[in-house]
Amino acid sequence: MSQIKPAAGGRAQGRVTEQNLEAIMATLTSDRIPAGVRSNTPINLIAAGWGLTCALVGLFLICFVLSFVWPAGGGSHAWIKLFASEPDNIPRTFVEGVLGSAVAAWLAALLFVPVYNRMAGR
Repeated sequence: MSQIKPAAGGRAQGRVTEQNLEAIMATLTSDRIPAGVRSNTPINLIAAGWGLTCALVGLFLICFVLSFVWPAGGGSHAWIKLFASEPDNIPRTFVEGVLGSAVAAWLAALLFVPVYNRMAGR
């Protein structure tokens, strides 16, 4: 497999040869299933739970920081109030928000994954 060789000065040459194009195309191919073909690979509950946890906790942390940067913004305060009982107590809000986001993520995973796996198997 040939690669584009750097010219004098460390830059890659600008021309693409047929061999280089074949090497590039070989890296773009994948083992994906073609459209319209069903795959009976179930979603892993643990992976989905951790993925949703990272997403929801990350969103909470972004909104938590935005509430200090842009105090008049209503969107971040609404997200914080969703998971925290005392938004005025900053340490308690942080802990409640992170834990509430994690619990919501795992509940969503526990509800979604079994239903999806059952429906995808049909």
